[in-house]
Amino acid sequence: MKTPDEFFIPDNEVKLPEELDYSCVNEYIRSAEAFSHSTYQSVYIIDYFKQNFLYVSPNPMFLCGLSPERMKELGYRFYFDYVPQDELPLLLMLNRIGFAFYKNIAVDERKDWYISYDFHILNNRRKILVNHKMTPLALTSDGRIWLSLCVVSAATHTDAGHIEMHRIGLSDYFEYNTISHRWDKKVI
Repeated sequence: MKTPDEFFIPDNEVKLPEELDYSCVNEYIRSAEAFSHSTYQSVYIIDYFKQNFLYVSPNPMFLCGLSPERMKELGYRFYFDYVPQDELPLLLMLNRIGFAFYKNIAVDERKDWYISYDFHILNNRRKILVNHKMTPLALTSDGRIWLSLCVVSAATHTDAGHIEMHRIGLSDYFEYNTISHRWDKKVI
């Protein structure tokens, strides 16, 4: 991977910018801010149209010593600077497979799903394994994700990967098998 632009693929391109109502963004930001005050987890909001972060909480877990303002400035560049280089292909791959999965979900159900995965961040050159969950906040009429809420917490696994798609309210989920390159349903 050479640039953060590689994260923005045709499957996550917002094609109807005239539909985007930025007057409602402050309400999303206030909600994320309120949530971040009540948890140890780091919270941020991605804007797929502007290809940046609209909000980054001050919770230190994901900041790697940065201020929230600096992380917002970095945007997707953060991943290149604070994720081990050998894990960047994992992030790009899960970006592709995650958006491909969303394409197969009915548009009116897409906000009911979230993706969860583990990867390392570098904090003072020390690798820390985190879990990253991403949930759609706002969609365009054609079902593309415009805004997404991300929550970062300590990982419960010991290595990167563990890519899962969950539907809110259901215990069954889908796990991505990196060997067979398919989603396997896990029945609980």
